Amino acid sequence: MRDNHDYYFFLSYARSDDDEVIQHFFRDLSVEVRAYAGLPADTDVGFLDVQSMPIGVTWSRELMHALADCRTFVALVSPRYQLSEPCGREWGVFASRLKMLEESGQQVPPALLPLLWLPPEEVHPVVAAVQYQNSTTPEAYHRAGLRQLIRLQRHHDDYLQFVTELAEHIVRSSRQSIPAPPDNVNFDQFPSAFHHPPSNNVVELAADQVRFVVAAPTRADLSGPELQGRHTEFYGRRAEDWAPYRPALDRPIAEYARAIAEERQFRAVVTDLPSLLKWLKTAPAAGQLVVLLVDPWATRLRNRRRDLAGCDQYGAETITAVMVPANADDQQTQEKLGELTDALRNIFTNRLAGGEDLTFRTSIVAHESFGADLRVVLERSRNSSFRTAPVRRRPPGETRPRPILRGP
Repeated sequence: MRDNHDYYFFLSYARSDDDEVIQHFFRDLSVEVRAYAGLPADTDVGFLDVQSMPIGVTWSRELMHALADCRTFVALVSPRYQLSEPCGREWGVFASRLKMLEESGQQVPPALLPLLWLPPEEVHPVVAAVQYQNSTTPEAYHRAGLRQLIRLQRHHDDYLQFVTELAEHIVRSSRQSIPAPPDNVNFDQFPSAFHHPPSNNVVELAADQVRFVVAAPTRADLSGPELQGRHTEFYGRRAEDWAPYRPALDRPIAEYARAIAEERQFRAVVTDLPSLLKWLKTAPAAGQLVVLLVDPWATRLRNRRRDLAGCDQYGAETITAVMVPANADDQQTQEKLGELTDALRNIFTNRLAGGEDLTFRTSIVAHESFGADLRVVLERSRNSSFRTAPVRRRPPGETRPRPILRGP
């Protein structure tokens, strides 16, 4: 008998993608799964996380248990879904469980179920690789997605048939057990299936990618003589945990930046300075936007000064922008801002040789101003990249059918 955490299905979706409509679909699907599994009406057969989970926030224990134990994974694919790192991580965790089953020599059930919620213009290669064909799936689903089947009354019968077939599939697939991830898997650090470098045979504009690089002290750095007495509430275990606009914005600035980028239809990654410099030595610099998020207090640390100076060796075509938050409510920073900003300018001598502009923004005193500046930087860079960046295409002669996501 199933326990409360052994769900028949996990419903993965992008937050704010018609949340009420999605909850309606979840309830309908749960009713049908219970019916085909012969379970009482009060049995929890599916998992739906209705809490908003910004990037960087630790996953709830309940969500981790559900993702580790569920028998099928239902993904509601939309443009926002493919840009969401939490959704990509959920997909990646479940896909890793199926891979474990395959490597053990067992037959892999069709348990990873991408459904077309709102048709994206480009289907991510990871999603496109999982295709389902069903001749009875209504034409309206292929054209406008499951969302429209639910919202428009004229598609009501088609919607009920779709949910019925999906529930039958879920119950059938649930007969085979899928191994749980190892106990030592860190769910919060699991890589997103949608944010890995794309394969070479995919048409893609590099202008759709942005790399946010955090140059900030860690909380451990504050114990040294260079930063002795600096307030700790803005810092964490990693440089990426830096949250300069607390208490007004109680989240890391990199995650706030990533959310803005995704809002503008960019795919974003967050890293630290050493990782950036290592990447620049091995990856082509042109095409991907790189935005440095710099804490001016980092200039007091020798290793951060060295790494920032290393970034200054690259031109603006490589380091797209430098943005320096300086919270107006952070009295320590405001008292030392002139000194800290001068130190930063002395590091970026090459970049500032022709004067400052929007791509080198110091003293950003509020997170609203930061967001406005970042949106301008992204759009200016996108427009420039679309004119100049190369497009990576499939090799000549190679063809591939248009990906179709159809009901199971």
